[in-house]
Amino acid sequence: MKKPPQTSIRIACWAILIGIFSYAIGNNELDAQQKPRRYKQGADSQRNEDIPKGRVTEHTWLESKVFPGTKRRYYVYVPAQYNENTPAALMVFQDGFKYVNEKGEYRAPIVLDNLIHRKELPVTIGVFIAPGHKTKLLPEKLVRQPKPANRSLEYDSLNADYSKFLLEEILPEVKKKYKITDDPNSRAICGASSGGICAFTVAWERPDQFGKVLSHIGSFTNIRHGDTYPGIIRKTDKKPIRIYLQDGENDLDNEHGNWPLANKQMFAALKYKGYDVRLDWGEGGHDGNHAGSLFPDAMRWLWRDHEDVEPILAIGSEIQTAPWAVSWWMPRHEEKLAQRKLMKQVELLMVGDSITHSWENGGQQVWDKYYANRKALNIGFSGDRTEHVIWRFQNGAIDDINPKLAVVMIGTNNTGHRKEKPEHTALGIKRIIDELALRLPKTKVLLLGIFPRGNDNNDELRKINLAINEIIKGYADDKNVWYLDISNKFLEKGNILPKSIMPDLLHPNQKGYQIWADAMEPMIVKLMGE
Repeated sequence: MKKPPQTSIRIACWAILIGIFSYAIGNNELDAQQKPRRYKQGADSQRNEDIPKGRVTEHTWLESKVFPGTKRRYYVYVPAQYNENTPAALMVFQDGFKYVNEKGEYRAPIVLDNLIHRKELPVTIGVFIAPGHKTKLLPEKLVRQPKPANRSLEYDSLNADYSKFLLEEILPEVKKKYKITDDPNSRAICGASSGGICAFTVAWERPDQFGKVLSHIGSFTNIRHGDTYPGIIRKTDKKPIRIYLQDGENDLDNEHGNWPLANKQMFAALKYKGYDVRLDWGEGGHDGNHAGSLFPDAMRWLWRDHEDVEPILAIGSEIQTAPWAVSWWMPRHEEKLAQRKLMKQVELLMVGDSITHSWENGGQQVWDKYYANRKALNIGFSGDRTEHVIWRFQNGAIDDINPKLAVVMIGTNNTGHRKEKPEHTALGIKRIIDELALRLPKTKVLLLGIFPRGNDNNDELRKINLAINEIIKGYADDKNVWYLDISNKFLEKGNILPKSIMPDLLHPNQKGYQIWADAMEPMIVKLMGE
C-alpha cells in the first residue's frame, strides 16, 4: 500500500493507452470495429428529490449577425443556489438539447443539481445551445431531425466565428438577466462529436474567456481540417486551458478519419505541450452512452481546484497511478473481466484493496476452504482507494453478473496514502454502495468495518479508520445493506494488534484470514440463504 505520487496530468493514463489500449496503425482493430459496450449511469445521474432542483428555461434566437439566416433554441439552467449578488460560474453546451434532456445520456441538469448541492462544483449557470437551422420554422424541441443545416459550419470550422457568436450574441442576452463571472477559470465549454471540437476551438481561440474544455467523442478529424490540430498544438505556445477528452475504441472510422486515433493524437499533442489534460477511454461508440456514464466524474475533474470547491478525491473515478502498480493493475482488471465471463454464475463478490486481494496469496488456503465452492469472485486490488473501485465498476468489473452477496471493505488506503478526512472516505464508500445498488439491484451488500491498523488505538491512522467506521455503520438498513465490524477479533487486551496476526500491523497472515473467515461466516450464511 505504497503512496502513489500526485499528478495533475494523467501520466498513468498515457502509460495505459500505450501499453494496454494501444492502437497501432494498420492493426486490425482499426479495420474491424466491435459492437460498442453499453455503460450504466451512476448515482450522480439520478434525480434525488431531497436535493434542490435548478430551473431550466427555453429561449429562441431567430436572427444572427454572425450566422445570417439561422435560427435556434437555447436553454438556460440556473441552480437553486444562485445568488443574484454573486457572479456565477458558466458552462456552455453545444447540441444543448442532448445535454439538457433529463431522460437522455448526459442529464446535465440532474448532474449539476447533485454536484452543486454537495459543493463539488461551484454555483454554475448552464447555457445549452442548439446548432443553427435554416428552415422557415424551428423544428420540435429536443430533436436533431431535420438535421441543423448550419451545424458543421458552426462546429467544425477552425476559426473564431462560433466564439464570436457566443460572446457577442448569446451570452450578452443571458447576462441581461443573470450575473455571470468574466473569469475564464470559472467558465467551461462542452460538446460531443463536432460539438466537442467546437468546444476546443472556442477555448483555443478565446482562452481569455474559457479556461476549461470538455470534449466527448470529439471530431478531431478531416471534416473541416480538424485533423490538423495536433500539429498546430505542438507548434503553438501553451495556452491557459484545461482539457478533458473522452472516446472509445468503437468510435467512427470513415472517410473523414478515425475518431479513436484522432483523440489519442490530440491527447499526445496536449500532453507533449504540458497541458492539464485527461483522456478517458472505453469501449463505446459514437454516441453519448460512455460519455454520459462518466459525465459527473469529468465535471469533478474539470472543476477540481476551483476556489468554491473542496475536492473530494474519494468519490471520484480514477485508474491506479502508483508506479509500483501500473504494470500489473490494468492486466489484473482485464484478467478479472475474463474470469467473470468464464464463470457461469457469480454468487459471492469480494470487493476491496490488498487485504481482499490477498485472499489469493496469504489467505488462499482459507479461501479454498470457505469460498472456492461458493462461486466466489475476488475483485480486491492492492493499493486501491475508493476511487479506484469506482473506476473498475464503471469499466466492466461487475457487468452481467447477479451475485447473492457482495462483501465490501475499502478505505484504509485513503487513510494511509493521504490521511483523508474520515467523512470524505466515508462518502467514497457510500458511492460504492450506491453504484452496487444501481448496477446489481438484487445483490445484498455486507459492508465491513475497516480492519484495525497500527499498534493500538493511539496510532494516528487507526484513529482515522475508527472515525470512518463510526460513519459508515450508519449506511446499513438491514434490508439491502448490512454492517459488520470484526475488529475486536484481531485485537488483544488494550486494543493491541499482534504481529502474530498482522505482521506489518496492516495485512493479515494466514491466521488472520482464518479469523476473518470465521467471524464473517454466520453473516454470509444468513445473507446468502444457505
